[in-house]
Amino acid sequence: MDITQRQITKIAREVNRFTVRTLKSDGIGSSELDLIHTIRKHPGITQAKACAALGADKGAVAKQCASLEAKGY
Repeated sequence: MDITQRQITKIAREVNRFTVRTLKSDGIGSSELDLIHTIRKHPGITQAKACAALGADKGAVAKQCASLEAKGY
């Protein structure tokens, strides 16, 4: 791996750490963030399609949706 790839990898790790810290302070888990991104990328997506896109079961996605709604998202 050359120096540029190492630097990019280091930056990506730091961005991930920052994102996780920020989300935790807002009470959002990484799976909820994945759901937010999926919905944002596919407006109007059905729960079944969100389950397929995330590789999650219906109950998990329903729980995440309810949690995000309760948090004002």
